[in-house]
Amino acid sequence: MEEKKTPVALIIILIIIILALGGYIAVDKFLLQKPEEEVRTVVTIDDTNIDLDALYQIGDSLNKFDKAFNDISSSYFGYLYKINTRLLASKFDNKAALFATMHSEMTGASSPQYLIGGDVKKKFEKIFGKNLAYKPVSVNAGDSYNIVYNEGNGNFTYTAPTMSKVYTNGYVVRNIKTELKDDSVMITRRVFFVDYKNSGGNTDVTKADIYTNHDKTKLIATVNLRNNTLSEEEVFAKYGSRLDKYIFTFKENNSIDDYCFFSIEKVK
Repeated sequence: MEEKKTPVALIIILIIIILALGGYIAVDKFLLQKPEEEVRTVVTIDDTNIDLDALYQIGDSLNKFDKAFNDISSSYFGYLYKINTRLLASKFDNKAALFATMHSEMTGASSPQYLIGGDVKKKFEKIFGKNLAYKPVSVNAGDSYNIVYNEGNGNFTYTAPTMSKVYTNGYVVRNIKTELKDDSVMITRRVFFVDYKNSGGNTDVTKADIYTNHDKTKLIATVNLRNNTLSEEEVFAKYGSRLDKYIFTFKENNSIDDYCFFSIEKVK
């Protein structure tokens, strides 16, 4: 019998179908499938499981507060620790908030420097979210800091100190507890104020007075420096129960996927 031959046109059609199916499978596999959910790193702090990114973001905000409000050259020195009960973010002094936002970006220089307003706004909202509205204005933070807001271009021009002293009186802060409740992260901190004897860079500084606050109304102890260094660990270990305690609350802000500062409360 004569063997039937498959028409060439039919073979070409089959090849096209196979290639098309292969292409569809490739597209379906690599382009159309939904991306996997981002894996978040969770760490355990004080028996509390917390997202590592959130912890970094909260830590960055606290670090900005610590540096800005512990700058003795500024008129906002000790701002957070002057409260007697509770301070909500919505009641935060706007200029103090701007100063805290910009402080870490300002470097000492002999000539005026500037910061881009858009960058300042992003950093401000990273700290406060919707809890405090961003209102750019000039900030006179004392003789050492002069921050001028330019409404024309939205930027800030500033001058800042160029030198710091070896022994500088100020606040020392320690986180002692982290809690997660509903949409809030609460950081409990112990605080003391250190007043160095003969402060001002003298090499003969050997002692320091420990107070609860920079008003120096409550002396906790006078301690010796070791190798010209204050042992913070020793102060917290010996006198921790007598130091002031504050709770910083950060609430989740879904619109920017961050935990933003909500309040600080002084507790006994």
